[in-house]
Parts: sequence; C-alpha cells; structure tokens
Amino acid sequence: MNGFLRSACLMTAVLLIPALGAAAPPVDSCRDCHKDERFRVQNKKIYDYYQDWSGSAHDRAGLSCTDCHGGDKAQAEQAAAHAGILPQSDPQSPFHYKNIPRTCGRCHDAVLQRFVKSRHYAQLESAGRGPSCITCHGALDTKVYSSSIIERACAGCHNAKTKNRPEVIAQAKEILERLNHANGYRRGLKFYYESVGKPQAMKKADASYDDIVLFWHEFDFKRLPPRSQELLAELKALYNAAHKDRKGP
Repeated sequence: MNGFLRSACLMTAVLLIPALGAAAPPVDSCRDCHKDERFRVQNKKIYDYYQDWSGSAHDRAGLSCTDCHGGDKAQAEQAAAHAGILPQSDPQSPFHYKNIPRTCGRCHDAVLQRFVKSRHYAQLESAGRGPSCITCHGALDTKVYSSSIIERACAGCHNAKTKNRPEVIAQAKEILERLNHANGYRRGLKFYYESVGKPQAMKKADASYDDIVLFWHEFDFKRLPPRSQELLAELKALYNAAHKDRKGP
C-alpha cells in the first residue's frame, strides 16, 4: 500500500470510530408526533397536553407518555404506537378517575400510603366522586402547595349549597399558608447552614417538614393545624438560633 492510500485508510478509521461509538438518541415517537404544531389546530386538547408535559417535572425526570399510558414509543406507526392504550372511560385504564391514585403511586408511594387513609380516598373508592391526585396537582405540569388552588379544588364538594363542611376551605388555606411560611424559613436556613458547613443542623427540621407534607394527604383537619403550628414554631426557633450564632457573642 502506498503512502497516499495508507493515509486515506487511517483518516477513514479516525472518522468512523466516533460515529460507531456514539449512542443513538432514544426513539420516542410520542414526543416526535405530539410536538407537531399541526395539533394546535387539528386537536387542541392533544396539543395542550403535550405542552403541559414538555419541560414539566415528569419530563425532567425522564418519564415519557408510555410510562403511564402504555403503548410503544419505539413504534412510528400510529396504531402500533397506541397498541394496548385504553380510553380513560375504561375502568381498566390507568387513567380512569378511580385508578389515578394507584397510577401516580407507582412513583409516589409514600404519598399514596397516606392518601389511602383519608376520607377522600374512601369516597373515591365507594362512589367514584372523591378528589384524586389531579384534583389538586394537575396531571402533567404538577402544582404543589399553592393556597390559591384550594377554592377551585375543594369548593366543588365543600360549599354552602351542599352544606358539606364549607369551613374546610378556610381551614385548608390557613394550613397551606402556614406550611408555605414554614418552608420559607426552611429554605433560608438550609442555605445558611450549607454555607457554614453545617447541613446536618437541618436534619430534624427537614424530617418534620417532610413528614407533615406526607401527613397533609390524610386530610385530617383536626390534627393538621397543631402539627403545622409546631413545625412553624420549630423553624422559627431554629432561625433565631442561627441569627444569634451569626451575630456572635
């Protein structure tokens, strides 16, 4: 082999090695199809559904449509990609209204274990009319701990017309606002203690906060108010101690 051919072969090998070693991007026909702008006109519901999912916590966590809905995202043809997906009206569908807690609970098991202890879950199981995960959190672009959702989420059942404990709305707002207040302290304290190299100082307060967030899903409005008050008092005391330490003697 002369010098020119040898150089050409070596150059070809160099160019091929990265191409052979690079992993092909995963196939996701759901994303490729449903992101198409034509759905904005042809099927606005599908278009909005994709937009809610894109960039959401579920998207960032790597969950695709098939992880919850079923189907086969590796298939490009519509019928094959949707094979096995049941309509939401089907009682066997993972997105039938009564099945949503179990579907979400596949990832959020700790929350599910608290929710199944609630009256809301009992009502959902017995009558199919109780609130479900999506009542408060939405489906894809999940919403967490906003007191502004309470009126919309709770008033359908708890209102003066039904006389079904309408005071619950005010109670829920008060508790959520207290938890948001507590979380403001918690975030500031975490930043401070991490900056001074003492992240362990937040261990107990973080555990208390995480526990009451889970306990919220039992919707026990007799025990939630005092527990949320205790949490806020604990974080305020920790804040005062940190402020004192920062100022020094």
